[in-house]
Amino acid sequence: MKFAHLSDTHLGYRQYGLIEREDDFYNVFNEIVDKIIDERVDFVIHSGDLFEIAKPSPNALLIFQEGLMKIKESGIPFFAIAGNHDTILRQNALPPQILFKKLGLTLISPNNPIINSSFLRENDIFIGGTPYISKSQTPLLKSLLSDLSKKSEGFSKRILVAHQGIDKYIPFDYELEISDIPTSFNYYAMGHVHNRIIDDFGQGRLVYPGSTEIWRSNEVTDYKKNGKGFYIVDTSENGAENRFDVDPINIELPREFISKNIEYGKLNSELNSLKSYISSLNNKPILNITIEKGNFNTSDVYKKLNNILSKITLMFRPTFRNEELIIEERYIKDNTSLEPKDLLVESLKSFDNEDISNLAVDLLDSLSKDKFEDSQKIADLFYEEYFGQYETEFKKIMKQKSKNKKDNKSRLNSKTKSNKNNSNHENISNNNSNKNIKDSDEKFKQTTIDFN
Repeated sequence: MKFAHLSDTHLGYRQYGLIEREDDFYNVFNEIVDKIIDERVDFVIHSGDLFEIAKPSPNALLIFQEGLMKIKESGIPFFAIAGNHDTILRQNALPPQILFKKLGLTLISPNNPIINSSFLRENDIFIGGTPYISKSQTPLLKSLLSDLSKKSEGFSKRILVAHQGIDKYIPFDYELEISDIPTSFNYYAMGHVHNRIIDDFGQGRLVYPGSTEIWRSNEVTDYKKNGKGFYIVDTSENGAENRFDVDPINIELPREFISKNIEYGKLNSELNSLKSYISSLNNKPILNITIEKGNFNTSDVYKKLNNILSKITLMFRPTFRNEELIIEERYIKDNTSLEPKDLLVESLKSFDNEDISNLAVDLLDSLSKDKFEDSQKIADLFYEEYFGQYETEFKKIMKQKSKNKKDNKSRLNSKTKSNKNNSNHENISNNNSNKNIKDSDEKFKQTTIDFN
């Protein structure tokens, strides 16, 4: 048995707002499709984030449809799950992959864990998986994974497909701890982490194929070390049913990401060397350039860089570190992270509540992508889960408060009425008293008259 495992293609991503970068993602995907067909695999697994957003552009949908049709025409089944970029956190919402159900794509979900193709049945293969589930819903995720582990019992080859971060590989942004994952599967087809990872775990291999293109500039180091592309997974050569051999298929990316640090004193000579290297490339690169070590005017240096680099690069991103900035940076601790998520988690440590920190990270991730409906859903789900256990007690308290309020109002009304009656009684008494005084006065006057 031989299959292709890929993930995080992010079709439709217009990095830096550049149409050229969107086309780069499409071109890489098309090359991967051709290589999958050339490898004559038995099936394909895509572990999530097929598209950049849950409502892809027509162009992104068309590119994927054309690739899928080529794979289908080669007789290769295509299995996939939804990643966080494919998902709208709304009740009964469907990921865009569902559009291709009749074109050869089978969407794996907890309710559809066993793929009933003839090839899988004949080869006793179980494929189960879950779509991306946020950290605030980790208990649900662990429950689903446990259920899939039980359902996979009795199969000779067991594959789990998931789009989640694991603490062992991304310590600051994970949904699962490594101990949360069932150990009963032979192959863990993971997505979400953009660097390539192959690890022994449980009864088999845990594998992140990584993103197929450079989605963020911090992926460049791993790309230069481990490449980008997908994996071919083979169980037929070693004769061991529970052993999966994993081999990388590398794709040469359309353009280079260059990072260059230049000392200000060597600016002219270094820029000439850089120009010479860029002229040898087939496509304009993305350039991150840092000018450092020296006292210089940032504005003047930027104008010089712009005149030289703007025409030969697709985009250049300058950073300036003159002596004044370097002195200021010394006040920042070496181990202090300036990543927004890390700063947010650090600021919430005083609450000593991991659930609150997880909620904040989920909301930051969602709001930073303008996913306001998803953010509302995350907040609602957190409220239901976190405060639901107190809801009954809260209702009792509110009911008692309401009853007390009514009782107080009733007593107040009774007291007011009583006071009014007393007041009326006093008024009558006063009137009678006044009448008696008046009568006495009249009698006194009459007596005085008579006396006179």
